[in-house]
Amino acid sequence: MTITLLAPDGVAVTAQQERQAKAAHHGAGFGRPLGGRSGFRVGTPSNVLTATSTTWTLVPCGAMIDPGASTHQGMYGWATDANISGAITAADATYSRKDIVYIQINDPTAGDGSASVSYAPQYLAGTPAASPAAPALPARSFLIGTINMPQAGGGSPTVTVNPARYVGAGAVQPVFSPGDRAAVSAPYVGQEIQRLDLTQLSPSGIRERWNGATWDHLGHIEFTTPPNAASQNTAWGMGTFSRDTARSTDDTFVTIAGTDQLQIRDAGLYSITVLVSFTSAVGGISWLSVDGSYTVTMGGGLQNFIATMPNVTLAAGQILKPLLAHGSGGDRTFTSRVRITRIA
Repeated sequence: MTITLLAPDGVAVTAQQERQAKAAHHGAGFGRPLGGRSGFRVGTPSNVLTATSTTWTLVPCGAMIDPGASTHQGMYGWATDANISGAITAADATYSRKDIVYIQINDPTAGDGSASVSYAPQYLAGTPAASPAAPALPARSFLIGTINMPQAGGGSPTVTVNPARYVGAGAVQPVFSPGDRAAVSAPYVGQEIQRLDLTQLSPSGIRERWNGATWDHLGHIEFTTPPNAASQNTAWGMGTFSRDTARSTDDTFVTIAGTDQLQIRDAGLYSITVLVSFTSAVGGISWLSVDGSYTVTMGGGLQNFIATMPNVTLAAGQILKPLLAHGSGGDRTFTSRVRITRIA
């Protein structure tokens, strides 16, 4: 066992000691007590790696890389302050191909079995095929990007840069796919991730938080109803709900339980907003209610009613039945929209 403390001035420390002592800076949740998630610096552009038919080029950038060769190894800071280029294998006459550019950390002082220290970017051509696959990433390596090389005469190659980004301890971890989220293999309670694969609502994606057993969804979901006619001074349901996929995530933390009814999947704190639009203004006292417990009363003369019920504690499996009433004479046609936001 070795205990490391970054030493006072005048006392030398090894690079490995410094890597270990700085482990507290790394974003956790990946099962590596002194390591973390390898990734480019946050803010690295998508054109950090480019390619022509003959040459790949990596522009100045930085990354944190965890080779994972041993528990005591820690993470390596890596950067280049100038362009790095290399040759690309000529295109195949018949099939397309996927090549990779990567950084392999070789450090025999860390006990990884390598012969000498090396960390320069490397290029590896894939096998041409009708449906090509990228070659396997070598051990202790960080993928920079994949070069999609078309067959000869098929146009210019394109590049898919590795989206992985490194963040420090306590920061929100961006993830880019369900598989990327699954790679957060040892999350800590309260850890938050940003689901950048769920961008129906905005390019910034959806926030999720680990509660010790599962990821709590912190986004929102919206439902609409077709035109309905509501009688005067009668508690009236919203009708047949349809999920608005353009304004919702792909999660199912609220489901349609039947006509007029929505069901909450998880216990938690929610905000509920109901918008009702009549074809013309209605008179008298009107109100909106959710589940008979959360009611907002409005005066007459309005055509659009909106009610927000913030900080509502709901139980798992709870049924919500939004209701409305209006004080105008006769039936009045309306449409509605319900937004439910998971807060915690």
